[in-house]
Amino acid sequence: MSSKTPRDELIDKFSHNSNEQGKLERVVVISIDKSSATYILEWALANFLQPHRDLVVLVNTRRIDPAVGPYVNPSGFVEEFDSQKREASVALLKEHIQVLREKNVACQAIALIGDPKEEIIRKVKQIRADVLLMGSRNLGTVKRAFLGSVSDYCVHHCPCAIVIARPNEDELEKGTRRRSIFSR
Repeated sequence: MSSKTPRDELIDKFSHNSNEQGKLERVVVISIDKSSATYILEWALANFLQPHRDLVVLVNTRRIDPAVGPYVNPSGFVEEFDSQKREASVALLKEHIQVLREKNVACQAIALIGDPKEEIIRKVKQIRADVLLMGSRNLGTVKRAFLGSVSDYCVHHCPCAIVIARPNEDELEKGTRRRSIFSR
């Protein structure tokens, strides 16, 4: 399971001790972005992940913005802007892999570059994931039609099971956490 290609950057990883590491049975990819990372990770820990059974691969994809013109790059603006996006991606992954470490979940954090729809599916196929977990940005019908939905694309193209965790209206407004489905 190679975690590195020219478009991927392994940011961090955490493993159990050698006895527990051999018992991992499931590869779970969790796609995170700034808006959904905390919610999807909390939901996954409360409702889905089994720490001594799962290897969690956190992925965050940053887009490559095309230059304004074919040869326009005044004083390295494009490189500086990409560097800022890379730093934000790395910080997001490091922050959330720490949560998994504290819960003793075997994990990796990988920064991807490109179109999120295609890169998430490429990575899921490459590592032969058993499940893809992702959040929903709650785009309305019109925005989803024009912008496209990453989760909608993944539902139709993902080779494995996919779970989309969507906060309910109250949680969106109040920022409250949803309880585990098993504690209701």
